Amino acid sequence: MSKHKVPLLGEPGAYPTSASSPPQSMSTDEGVLARMGYKQELNRGLGLFENWAATFACMNFVSGMPILFGFVMMTGGPQAAFTSWTMVSTISCFLALALAEIAAALPTAGGIYFWAFCLGGPRWGPFLSWMTAWWNWSAWVLAVPGTQLGATKFLISALQIHYPDAAVLYEGWFTWLLIVVGLLIALLPNITSQRWLQRYFRFAIAIFFILFFLFWFWFPIAASGKFRSATFVFRTFNNGVNLGEKKQASDAYCWVISLLFGAWEFGGYDASAHLAEETKDASKIVARGMWMSTCSTTILSIPTLILILFCIQDFDALISATYANNWAEFLVQVIGPRGATAILVMNWIDCTCATAAVILSAQRVTFAISRDDILPGSSFFRKVNGANHIPVNAALLVVFIAGAVSCSVFGSSVAFGAITATTVICQNTAYLMVLIARHTFGRSSFEPARWNLGSLSLPIGCFTILWIIFLSIVLLLPQVFPVTRETLNYSPICLGVVTSVSIIGWFLPPGWGGRHWFKGPNKTISPAQAETLVCESPASSRKNTESPI
Repeated sequence: MSKHKVPLLGEPGAYPTSASSPPQSMSTDEGVLARMGYKQELNRGLGLFENWAATFACMNFVSGMPILFGFVMMTGGPQAAFTSWTMVSTISCFLALALAEIAAALPTAGGIYFWAFCLGGPRWGPFLSWMTAWWNWSAWVLAVPGTQLGATKFLISALQIHYPDAAVLYEGWFTWLLIVVGLLIALLPNITSQRWLQRYFRFAIAIFFILFFLFWFWFPIAASGKFRSATFVFRTFNNGVNLGEKKQASDAYCWVISLLFGAWEFGGYDASAHLAEETKDASKIVARGMWMSTCSTTILSIPTLILILFCIQDFDALISATYANNWAEFLVQVIGPRGATAILVMNWIDCTCATAAVILSAQRVTFAISRDDILPGSSFFRKVNGANHIPVNAALLVVFIAGAVSCSVFGSSVAFGAITATTVICQNTAYLMVLIARHTFGRSSFEPARWNLGSLSLPIGCFTILWIIFLSIVLLLPQVFPVTRETLNYSPICLGVVTSVSIIGWFLPPGWGGRHWFKGPNKTISPAQAETLVCESPASSRKNTESPI
């Protein structure tokens, strides 16, 4: 069997030749992109900070942790919160490293689905790319309403502290209205200019660290002399998933369900990859952004969670409170109603900033797969608008879908859990396909960049593949018992819909089905044209000369 090289530029003769074209000067980043078949269309002006912040802001544990704080208190309590978060966050660092190695070798805005095509080879690449594109796109698009719904619950909880009897705060239409307002605010930095995007990242990180330091100074000062014991923090378990008279879920099952607490937070590693075509020295910076953001989140979040657990005052009141998010009950116990309101409003601002980061990635993925004609209406959604070179139409599609999905808040008590679980499963399925392809079809052909894992690549890859399979199964399980129409975990249905749409789209009759026309990502520059390009510096980033981690 002949050995193919990664990345693929397409079959010979697929493009018009231009042997007589004079050499054209371009940067090393543009040269790497051209060898992958794409011309530079987006403005390349971002650096390590923005790339790190893209994934770090998506994870954003000072608001991400409180979003499911009430959930984990019901699905295991303090013990499950600590153990599940610590386990998920630690394993996530290895997953980020495994994906970063691929990102360093293939730094494109399409990220995961482009990787799947290259690693799958001529036979399996198109199908893997098609399926991965749909899973990854669905994950990012669903993460937008999920994140903003979490933000909205902070704001509603703040209002419930002062107006507990206001009926409007419990109405689905009011929640939906606040979600839409937040989505429109989060949309703004993604449709203006790269300068405003850079300012947004700085503002988002500033808000994050303000909350971080408030947690670390205000909470322990307010709880001074009233800290819970280590026994309470590390051994108290609460099985709150059995709502009926009969105990249907064991404590072990309950703890397994609590993994969603950390799984919702630790994801979106490829957010950094989606900025690859806008990042300078992308091959190195994108990889660093992915693993540094995940590791820094892990290092900062575990001690913060422990601090929060020690500050819990009345656990029974915490799990029985009726706020939109019982994080509000924790805050009222520790810093009082006014302090709780202040923190909740800041959580709303911070989480809305996280929504903007998620929209950013969803927008870039939409642009990338539209560039390759995967989405219906691709010619419209791949347009880059104005002098700022921003895919505005892609962002508008993402926000429109997010608003429509947010209608699930009408009449369902588990809508948020279903959205979050579906997001994580779709995302993990995309990661799984890429990692399996990396260590099977593409094992012999993958050409690592200077930044790589060396001999650790295979063991880390196999370990993370097993972890993703396990976690995906867990997230498909019922989260509340007894299972009724109102408490059903709809994530298996949502995953089935996404998978069915992508498979049907692949096997449709000629002229419609992807298998008849989709041969991989559409190249915007031919191999012959790429050969005429002259980089400003040697394109040595493809050679394996840098020491592995």
